[in-house]
Amino acid sequence: MRVVTVGLELTRQLLADQRLSKDSAALQREIKRQLAERGSAQENLAGLFGPSMLNSDNPQHARLRALAVKAFNGRAVQQLAPRVEEITRELVGRLPVGEEVDLVKELAVPMPMHVIGEVLGVPALDQGRVRVLIETMMSMEPEVSQPASDELGGYFHGLLTGDALVPGSLFGKLVAAVDDDGDHLSHDELMAMAFLLVVAGHETSASLIANVVHDALDNGLWHRAAEEPGLVPRLVEETLRHNPPVRSATHRITTEAVEIGGMVVPENTLLLINLGAAGRCPQAHANAGEYRLDRETTGHATFGHGPHFCLGSALARLETETVLRHLTSRFPRAVRAGEGQPEVTHNDIMASLKSLPVVLRR
Repeated sequence: MRVVTVGLELTRQLLADQRLSKDSAALQREIKRQLAERGSAQENLAGLFGPSMLNSDNPQHARLRALAVKAFNGRAVQQLAPRVEEITRELVGRLPVGEEVDLVKELAVPMPMHVIGEVLGVPALDQGRVRVLIETMMSMEPEVSQPASDELGGYFHGLLTGDALVPGSLFGKLVAAVDDDGDHLSHDELMAMAFLLVVAGHETSASLIANVVHDALDNGLWHRAAEEPGLVPRLVEETLRHNPPVRSATHRITTEAVEIGGMVVPENTLLLINLGAAGRCPQAHANAGEYRLDRETTGHATFGHGPHFCLGSALARLETETVLRHLTSRFPRAVRAGEGQPEVTHNDIMASLKSLPVVLRR
């Protein structure tokens, strides 16, 4: 596997390049071949690499995306805003004053799970179990991630085919969806869509919330955000550029030899495009390594670019801005607890804070 680290402009070009395929079958075939070479063959890659809109090319990608886009467009997200406010207010209201609390565990992780669970139709009683399975699967440790992926797949199968399916939820609509030719989503497509929407809808937002809280506290901007709520969107955007939760775009595979930055990448090469480096591109930003609020807010590719631009970007922004507004308003004198920087967990795609100890002061 080659990891391609390039500037912002070339990153955007690569993300929209049709020679860098997202085809599920091709990705699974090459990943299994490489795993077999290393003696660690993994039979079931359908969880993360199934035929979802994330792992498909047009026209299949456009067909699948069209079924989900109505639930995540700007209008739909704004309709969710009151419920996001309500969930956030309830969770923030439970946090203890003047005591050390782990904001990852108590807020950043459960809040987006509540939201995406309601949007998709995951029953409230199951959301804790689903959250644990996602976290275990995303650890990328084969001895635990594969069993978690299998268990989550079994859960989705039961949910999508059983009586617990909520008719008005997105899952309910996807099961009932019929395209212009009268064609339903196949079971494999439904399963892949379920994995994508739950994992992406939870993991990215949870990590972004934690990163923004950390960055506001560490850069002396917490109290200022409490006094000037209008700064909150800029804080979120600068964290997306400077300290994004998604460090690399998901896997692509070349359909032919492609020249990238003077290097010829052969056909059938797996690629990860480094989005974090693109956000710190010195050609796009002066002093790109510094965290500042006086920048243009479009200088990153954290949510991708081109046909696969993140469907949930508006929801992730809404959730994160809502959390930061409520926290800074209720606890304007909050400080980070402990010494040094909190531990970060990494995999090929994500970098997430394991915990974020904070003392919440009014």
